[in-house]
Amino acid sequence: MCMFTERTQVLLSPEQRRALERLAKRRKASVGAVVRDAIEAYLTPGAGSRSKALEALLAIEAPVADWEIMKAEIEQGALS
Repeated sequence: MCMFTERTQVLLSPEQRRALERLAKRRKASVGAVVRDAIEAYLTPGAGSRSKALEALLAIEAPVADWEIMKAEIEQGALS
């Protein structure tokens, strides 16, 4: 386990704070953990792009059906 020893203060808008809290709740993590993950993704070359893509997909909150149903709908759409 990593021992965190450095503290940094960052001022956020109320909207940014609420967005972080929602994301933390979805991830079942603390706001601090979400911020640390974001910093790590930003500082690690190439690591952030996949994470950002995944976050964007999850943020859509699109309805998802059973895979077989979705596959049939995709195939039907391709035939139309």
